[in-house]
Parts: sequence; structure tokens; C-alpha cells
Amino acid sequence: MKRALIVLCFCILWLSDIMAQEIVTGTVVDSKNEPVPGVRVEIVGRTETTTTDIDGKFRIELPSPAKKIRFTYLGYKPIEKSIKPYMLVKLGHGWGGKTSGYRGFFEITGGVGFGGKVNVYGGDCAVTDIGSPIVFGWNMTHGYQINRNLFAGLGFGVNAAMLYGVENDRYYYNEKYAEHKFSTLNVPIYADVRWDFGLEKKTAPFVDLKLGYTLSLAFDSYEDMFYSYGSNTRLYVYDKNTGGFLLMPTIGMRTTIRNKVGFNIGLSYNMMFRKKMSARFEGYETDFIGNYTYLEEVMDLGNSTGGVLMLNFGFDF
Repeated sequence: MKRALIVLCFCILWLSDIMAQEIVTGTVVDSKNEPVPGVRVEIVGRTETTTTDIDGKFRIELPSPAKKIRFTYLGYKPIEKSIKPYMLVKLGHGWGGKTSGYRGFFEITGGVGFGGKVNVYGGDCAVTDIGSPIVFGWNMTHGYQINRNLFAGLGFGVNAAMLYGVENDRYYYNEKYAEHKFSTLNVPIYADVRWDFGLEKKTAPFVDLKLGYTLSLAFDSYEDMFYSYGSNTRLYVYDKNTGGFLLMPTIGMRTTIRNKVGFNIGLSYNMMFRKKMSARFEGYETDFIGNYTYLEEVMDLGNSTGGVLMLNFGFDF
């Protein structure tokens, strides 16, 4: 009899503990009523937390009554609701749930080309160590997010190419001057395809490919060319981008800032950066009676196609 009473007391205590607990269950869906896994579910002001499963469902036990429950998911504003035994929660708009729609990009770019240095000589004039271009500018892209991974759009940009070279002044001071010259203003126009590996995540990698055409406007003023003075001679050197087909793959990382806004940093390689180098040599000759003869020669130093490694950073929205 005494043993039965003890067992009965334990059963009453167990049942009262069960009755005191509150169990909250529910499902989290996106704007298209598709289940969203991985949503953080937490009781406001308490320590009880859980996450939704692959079907968007959750279950959380409360040892004592509570009033508010919060749902947090990357790409969305947190949602707070009053607690009910069963809850159907629909997230707001964001790339985690709204899997298609307009998407735009703005990025700042800068980089340096690859290739050897060039020396140009004419008479006693020389321009040496002309290196690969330094390029910097910006791109703007607008398009459509087809699903959580694939984006397609069109864009354009503006960038300037700057060259380094050494001008040898042998007439006035017999000295060398290291100079940087703006050679070309480029306007790339392109189609853009991008694949995000987890647009709904806080941080995720992406790959991108731009295909198009680059329009180039060369600077031909006195300040935008290399030159060298000799004894009755002058040498002018032009190294310009000529435009042409654009092929630029990119790899990078995206970090979600809030809702649909993200910060992007990437490494691009412009594989089709075309240049044309030319030079003009001028000089004077005198005969034995002092008559001057003007000499001029234009030299085509050829075309080249090289690559430019670019570092990009910007925002998508």
C-alpha cells in the first residue's frame, strides 16, 4: 500500500510538470508558400531556441508561459509574433524566399595589366620601360534574378587606362623622368551572367562572366603621350587601347547586409585588353651651307592583346 502511494505521487508530479509545459509548433514559408529550412526560432527574452527543418517545420517546448516568439532568417527582416499552439509564419520579401525579380549591381574596379616592358628609340631620343596599363573605373549592371542562384542582365561602365614610362631628356638637362600618362578612356558594354552559391546565406561565393564590347577613346594631347628631346630631334610615343571584344570572368564573395542588399568583393581577369603602340620621330638636318631639312617618320609598333587583373568591390540591391 505504501509503495502504491509513492508511485501515485510520482505520477501526479510528472503529470503536473507535463501540464505546466507549453509546446509550440508551426511551419515557416516564403512568399510563394514554399517551406523555408534553417529559420532561427527563439522566444523573446528567453533562452529557448530551435531552427526549422527541411520542411520548414519547428517545435519548441516552453517550461513556463511566454508571450512573443521571433523568427530570423538571412535576407529578411526579423518577425515577432504572439505565441499560439500552432503557427503558420510567412516571411517577408528577400532573396531567401522571393526567388526572382529585379537586381542591380554597382562596383568600383581597379587593376594592373600583365606583360613585359617596351623601349622605343629614335636618333638620340628614347622612351623606355613603358609598362602594362593600370586601369580603374566603375561598372553598373541591371537585370533579373531568375532563381536563388542564377542572374542575367546588361551593363556598362567607364574606366581609364594609365601607363608608366621613362622619358629621356638628353637635350636640355640630360636627365630621365618617370611619368604616368592617361592613355585611354574605355566604355565596356556587356551581357552579364552570375551564379550565387547560396544567395540566402550570410556569406557565400559567386562566379560571374561578362561578355561584350569595349569602346575606347584615345587621348592624343601633348600631356597624354610620352616624349623625348634630343639634339635637333623629338620622339613621341603613343600606347593606346583600341577596344574590341570583352571577356571577363570573376570569382568572389558576397555578404548579406540586410534584406536584398549585399556587399561584393571579387577578382576579375579581363582577358581581351587590346593595345596599339605607335611613335613619331621628328628631326632637322643642316647641309654645309646652313639649310635645314625637316625629317618625320611615323612608326607602327604593332598591336598586342594582354590581360588585366582587376579587384572589384561594390553592392547589389
